[in-house]
Amino acid sequence: MTPSKLSDKAVLVKLTLRRAALTKRDHGLTATLQQQEKDNSLTVLTKLFKNKDSAINQIMAKYGEVYAYHKKHTLPYVDAGPRILPNDMYMEYTQEMKHRIAEVDKLLDTYMPLYDQLVLDDVMYRNAGHAAGRANADEYPTAEQFRLSMSAELRFQPMADASHFLFDLSDDDLAAFKRAEEEAAAAVNTDTIQRMLKPIQSLVAKLAEYQGAKGERFHNSLIDNVIEGCKLARKLAINPTQALLDEITALEDAAQGYLADVEMIKGSANKRSEAKRKLEEVAARMGAFT
Repeated sequence: MTPSKLSDKAVLVKLTLRRAALTKRDHGLTATLQQQEKDNSLTVLTKLFKNKDSAINQIMAKYGEVYAYHKKHTLPYVDAGPRILPNDMYMEYTQEMKHRIAEVDKLLDTYMPLYDQLVLDDVMYRNAGHAAGRANADEYPTAEQFRLSMSAELRFQPMADASHFLFDLSDDDLAAFKRAEEEAAAAVNTDTIQRMLKPIQSLVAKLAEYQGAKGERFHNSLIDNVIEGCKLARKLAINPTQALLDEITALEDAAQGYLADVEMIKGSANKRSEAKRKLEEVAARMGAFT
């Protein structure tokens, strides 16, 4: 059976995040540095809300989680542009993204009425020796400026298909369009495989260096990451061959077995060597699919 076109199996999604700029020029230290070095091109920047426990940093961290989820659960298409979302992932992705964006909005609703006090608290924190130079409340955006600068927006659009053009393309343009589709499909496939190869490589490296010495640690998360990579790759794979699906299943089953037998692996050099060899063989077979 001829594989479906990429445009039949996925959509494009673009996440636009706007965040308040919380890095400002320190005019006092900048003037001192320029005079000291006799170079007017030098600039000293300072970070506002330097206290990591500040509610503002909690909000910014939540925004970072929105982007991280988007990047992890979509596939590359165009640099700094929209990303590819398999149709089968649409409901899971949109529900989770809306939930994460709502969490940010809830934090904003909670802390914006307290914003002026948060600024004063941060000024005191920085002036108590947690920053070079002197902090001033005038450096900070107002509560209104901060709130208006924070937004997240999702936009979906169909992937381009030659049938979408309302005019006849030349043979050369059709050939170029087909090459672009093939390159996008290849990039999607490579990205999917890499989601499994990277955690395999990390686990193999640990199995190679681990000696079971007193105080030496072997984190179960190394195996968990392999299992998670398999689950995510299975969701994101577009037009996977049965051979690839079989390899994903075999890898996941093996990793589950290692997790169940992790204490024996930690305690036996032979078990670690065997696990390392099998994982290297899987990685070699996986690499053949890229």
